[in-house]
Amino acid sequence: MPVDVKAILAAAKPKPIMNEQVMGLARLAQANRTYARARQLREEQEYNTLAIAEGAEVAGSVNFMDSVADIDLAIGEIAKMSSVNKGNKLVQASYTKLKGGLEETKQLAEGRNISIESLNTLSDDVYNLHEDRAKGGVYNESAVNDLIKMSKNFVNSNAHYMDQSLRKDYETKIDELVKTRNVYNMIDFYDKDTKEKGIQFQSDPNQPNYLSSLQQGLIQQAKNYADTGNIPDAVKSISNLAAVGTAEAKYTSQRQAVDFASDQVADYRSQIESANKEVQSVQGFLGKGVEAAAQLPLDSDFKKAVGAFKVDLPSDPNALVGSGGLETINLAIKQQSDMLNEILKIPAKGTGLWNLATLDNIQLDESHSQAFGLESGSSLKEVYDAYQSVVTDEEKEPYMDLIAFYLSDPKHTDTIAKGFHGGSFASPFVSEKEKNAARVMVGSARAYNKLKRLRKEHFLDFPISTSVNAVNMSGQGGGAQFQWPQ
Repeated sequence: MPVDVKAILAAAKPKPIMNEQVMGLARLAQANRTYARARQLREEQEYNTLAIAEGAEVAGSVNFMDSVADIDLAIGEIAKMSSVNKGNKLVQASYTKLKGGLEETKQLAEGRNISIESLNTLSDDVYNLHEDRAKGGVYNESAVNDLIKMSKNFVNSNAHYMDQSLRKDYETKIDELVKTRNVYNMIDFYDKDTKEKGIQFQSDPNQPNYLSSLQQGLIQQAKNYADTGNIPDAVKSISNLAAVGTAEAKYTSQRQAVDFASDQVADYRSQIESANKEVQSVQGFLGKGVEAAAQLPLDSDFKKAVGAFKVDLPSDPNALVGSGGLETINLAIKQQSDMLNEILKIPAKGTGLWNLATLDNIQLDESHSQAFGLESGSSLKEVYDAYQSVVTDEEKEPYMDLIAFYLSDPKHTDTIAKGFHGGSFASPFVSEKEKNAARVMVGSARAYNKLKRLRKEHFLDFPISTSVNAVNMSGQGGGAQFQWPQ
């Protein structure tokens, strides 16, 4: 009987242990293990993120502006959180970095506190210097130099601990000390014997440290200011030495200082009267103090726009000799400047009287164009455009100076009058209203110029109070209060 090899081999083939049902269960078990591991990793990740975020929140709650105690408290909190997470290397690494940052913040805070304490000490030292001198103490240059050197070295060594405002406070104190030293060095230059109490002025006019009587007064005034710690006013007094010396040279040539002072007083009084008359003339054109029947014809819109400005000086010149005189003059100049600007910008009010393009017909001298950074051949219109483009009174004033200079020049009067005629040069006829408007503009410019000259000559270059005091001291002033000639 033949052997059935295939049957024998088929019977010997092992039966599969895994069937489809078993494989399905295996796959389910593997999926469960994968899900559990993923959930565990996700939970660990969420925990780590939360732990790191909590640490960052603690670290971010303080900065170098806070107290060292607050920063130490934050460092302690980070240390506690780190202890709780000993086995978590990721969180531990984050906490170590945060703690290192807090240690640097603490170092900055400690350095800043030291800087503030040092600044307070410096302020006290500067105050004590002023107090000592105010009570009759002697100026000690070496002490001031030591404070300057110490302060500069401290700032250079601790700059990384200082914010901008703290460093600025230091620099301000150092600057005050440097100015103090410079002021006293200047005073000492004119003091023949610094060991003697008070300033020993040089009597020999051939010596470089000789001062006239008025200049001596300024130096003494500077010392009085400096001894009380008022360094800015001391600097101002010393800066006036040259101007006073120049002015005194004028009356020295006249042999008598009091004669020059009297001339200054007379010129001062004359300039006030002249400025007041110019202002009153302009106000008269606008109908101020004039009966209705006698008022000159003037466009009502023009009068309404310009008439609101009142520019005047006290009728008594004595009222300007005191400390408030300069402020009064400055206010009058500002009011006159605003009035002139109002006339120039009338088109913006809708009256249509003044054609601003007229300023294009007034050409600038080459020197003025160069001084104001304008191109050759520029006109007054460009100056007025520049005037309108700046904001502060200090920025506007130089432009108004130039505008008033040209508007007050008689050779431009016809051009100005035609500007009120709509800028038409084709029509020769200019009405009385337009002529009167031109008179107001020109008069306003002249008044502005006179006020500026009064301020320069009698309040800035050579203060009128100095001349009045010189006349009073000579015995020709009729007593402590100077009496103006009638």
